[in-house]
Amino acid sequence: MLKFHLLGACAVATFLLLPPESSGQVARKEYSQIVTVNDYTYEVEVGGFRDPANETIIIENLGDKPLVNPRITVNGEKDWFDAEAIAREATRGCRTDEEKVFGIFNFLKDQSHALGGSDDQEGLNPVVFFNVYGYGQCAYHSAVAVALARAIGLKARVWEVFGHTVTEFWYNNAWHMIDTDIALYYLMDDNRTIASMEQLWEDQKISGGTPEGARLTKWSGRNLAIRQMYQDYDGKDDYLWQDGIEQRGYRYFYGDFFCYVQNGYDKYAFETHSQAMTIRPREKLVRNFRGGPNKFFEYRKHLQEYKEKNQRWRVPVTWSDGQLIWSPDLRAEYITDYVSRNRGPAFSVEDGIEPPLHTRHRDGKVYGTRTLATFEVETPYTILGGKLQARVFRGAANEKDRITVSVAREKIWEAPAGATGSLEFEVDLNEVLYPGGMRGRREYSVAFDFMADEKNNPPTQTGIESIQITTDVQCAPRSLPGLSLGKNIIRYRDETPGPHQVKITHVWSERTDNHPPLPPAEAVYPADGAAVDDLSPSFGWKAARENDKGDRVDNHQFTISFDPECRWPVATALMRETGSGKPEWKLPEGWLNRDTTYYWKVKARDNRGIWSEWSPVFRFRTAK
Repeated sequence: MLKFHLLGACAVATFLLLPPESSGQVARKEYSQIVTVNDYTYEVEVGGFRDPANETIIIENLGDKPLVNPRITVNGEKDWFDAEAIAREATRGCRTDEEKVFGIFNFLKDQSHALGGSDDQEGLNPVVFFNVYGYGQCAYHSAVAVALARAIGLKARVWEVFGHTVTEFWYNNAWHMIDTDIALYYLMDDNRTIASMEQLWEDQKISGGTPEGARLTKWSGRNLAIRQMYQDYDGKDDYLWQDGIEQRGYRYFYGDFFCYVQNGYDKYAFETHSQAMTIRPREKLVRNFRGGPNKFFEYRKHLQEYKEKNQRWRVPVTWSDGQLIWSPDLRAEYITDYVSRNRGPAFSVEDGIEPPLHTRHRDGKVYGTRTLATFEVETPYTILGGKLQARVFRGAANEKDRITVSVAREKIWEAPAGATGSLEFEVDLNEVLYPGGMRGRREYSVAFDFMADEKNNPPTQTGIESIQITTDVQCAPRSLPGLSLGKNIIRYRDETPGPHQVKITHVWSERTDNHPPLPPAEAVYPADGAAVDDLSPSFGWKAARENDKGDRVDNHQFTISFDPECRWPVATALMRETGSGKPEWKLPEGWLNRDTTYYWKVKARDNRGIWSEWSPVFRFRTAK
């Protein structure tokens, strides 16, 4: 089913059913939309039994104007243009500072994964982290969480502690340590307030640093990374935090002047980054929801460490890639706006001389002089490599009839000795554009250096007949505007005034191999709205129903919250899988308070690993 809206301009939509990749279970589909205005909405309905496998989304400039800052949202999501836009989406529907903090906490948990860092220091910035990588270790998560919080006026700070990095947020007139990397926080004795770093330090000091003696963390448990941060329980190595306040911590200052957080994290986290880009005429941005084999930032280094040291965490669980493909029309009138010219190259649209881009005629007084034509490539995504394809023309083979090509200031090709006429070549750019270093590469140039001997008689020419530049880029899969089951409302926007022509293509596979279980529909105990006296109740719910013959429910995920929408758990230890297909779970002792309202929900998983939607949110109140 296909629907589209006309918003002040003619639209053309195409729908293509491609051959299924596997019989009867996956139908690969493609839908294209032509847009001629800078703000346009259309709908695509996706069939199948569950959410599709999104494959590719393409923005292609078919017109003669540049597309300035194009962006696509699906169902109001994935407008991750800058830090403020990301923070607004993360905290949508949140009213209080506490709700906004947990909006950021959930956003990091849902839209990224914890793994070894990309090694790109710009990944500490939320725009780069979410749009380009989508993965990183504790330092990346903490720096990004703080940057998002401050983007919408919340107070937050990074704590660099022994062997780990965590985040503190300020709300309800106090600091609270919320580890956005491991998705963990600790309750105070009131079973409601989340502890601060200072409170956790004091708790460890009282306990003598032993896990069994630390009351604030005994219920939630601690992994190695969290345990390490308490090794210095007696307050050794005091340093100044970047506010100038004396706090316990590690590596905040080296000597009296070098602040690790300011220079190591803040320097990158608060840089100005955005997804601003321009797609030129006859250029397209292709983004794939799954990356190619083992090609991501610093992939050689990471794969070597994985192979030699068995460091699985050095290789991302998931990543995406794409291509920026530009095939400029060298005969178009607008082409002069997109090529940097030095020492007088000319276009055939200017003087009628072939090839389309060439040295000037003798009358231009620069014939026989080196000519330089440069094609620039710029993208907000990290560049991984690429390919250059071109056809050049060499009218003669004298010493001064020459043409060479450089990429990123490194020569990659030159016309073979003695070769004349039209010469086609293709060069792999993966070596010259290898993605490594402290910062990811976001731009490079392709420079053609050519000349024709002015003494040739009759005069000859040298120049470029055609060119295609393919730039491989890395992007985060969860940043891409993917389709979901049912109706999808897609909005395209750019900042190009006046009529122009954009082609948007969605490619996905609809899946009819497995229905998800239906979500549990009813609370059995406690009944919705009931009062209970037991502070460690055995929760029960009506069993989820399976739609596929032979399937069974084998697991549940349960959470309990103070929040009426059940958006975050009372404690992270209570956002858990039960490990059982039985519609029941017993809450351990020690978590609930008297005379308090709680909210809970549950979802089911079948034996093929497919989760249901969440149940409705149920409510109960404990007795006084």
